[in-house]
Order: sequence, then structure tokens, then C-alpha cells
Amino acid sequence: MKPNFTKELKIGIRLKNDKTGRSIEAIAKKEGFKRQDKRHITVLGVSTHKSFLKILEKCSEKDRKEVLNDVRKILKSLKWKFKPLPGEIYKVRRRGHFDVPSIIESRTSYIQLIDMPDMKKFYKKLNSLLGSKFPVQVPHITLFTKGERKNPKYYGFGICSEKDFKKMFPKKIL
Repeated sequence: MKPNFTKELKIGIRLKNDKTGRSIEAIAKKEGFKRQDKRHITVLGVSTHKSFLKILEKCSEKDRKEVLNDVRKILKSLKWKFKPLPGEIYKVRRRGHFDVPSIIESRTSYIQLIDMPDMKKFYKKLNSLLGSKFPVQVPHITLFTKGERKNPKYYGFGICSEKDFKKMFPKKIL
């Protein structure tokens, strides 16, 4: 299980047949939450991703390819093992502009925090490579999501740092 770049150059790890969160599934469904079917662990998320792209835009084509190749090497050099942290399931919420810039909405998710030591190692190496100061992404798995608008395919939102997490009014569930 290794992280991969998406077409947009976001970085994540797909989880197949993930069973995390079964203990709260009945509660979440009763509250109108949708199960996050495409479970994943985000390595390079939304706001960090935007900053990463700005750095790449300043590079020549040759340098850009070199940086992306170096990032791939960093990703491959790490093991990316993780385990769910017992008793660390939270309900978090965020209000803002998501997939439709003209609409402000509230979204809520149940997340499982995980222990993933390579996340910190990745950011240390990435920041060293780029001369950046990106915060470490909060390692977690989004279990269930809910939003105000009807029928979006996905109600998730990024948690790009510990500071970001604390702004989401985290409520410990288990």
C-alpha cells in the first residue's frame, strides 16, 4: 500500500475493503450520514496541495519534472503502515465554500484518527526538498459524511493540520 498522485497531483492512499468505523455505523446512519465508500488516507490535502502547485508553477518544466520525481522517490522510500488509534473516533464539522464557490454550507464527518509515523517523515523530507513549511496532515480515515446540500457525490473536507483539526469542534465519540 503506497501513496499515489492523482491527476490533479494530490497524494493519497486508497483503502480497499476497509472495515473501520463499524462500531458507530448505526449511530451515523440514524443521524443521516453517508458511509464514505471511497475510503482513503490523504497525504497531501487541499490547502497544502494548492501551495504545492504554486511552488511547481514557479519551476521550469525540467525542474518541475525533477521535483515530482523526487517526491515520488520520497513516497516510495516510506512504508506507510498505519493502525487506528483506539478510542479516537471524532465527529468534526466545517462551514465554508466547498465544491461550489458561490455556496457556503456546513459539512460534518465522523473520522478515525490513525497512527502513521511516515506522515511526519514525509512532510519533513518534502519541506526539506521544497524549502517549504507545510504542516503535517492529520492522519485519519473519514468514515461517514453529511452536508446541507442534497446529492453531492462527496461531503468530505480536508484536515490539513492539527490547528485545522482543533477549529473543527472535534467531539470524541469513542
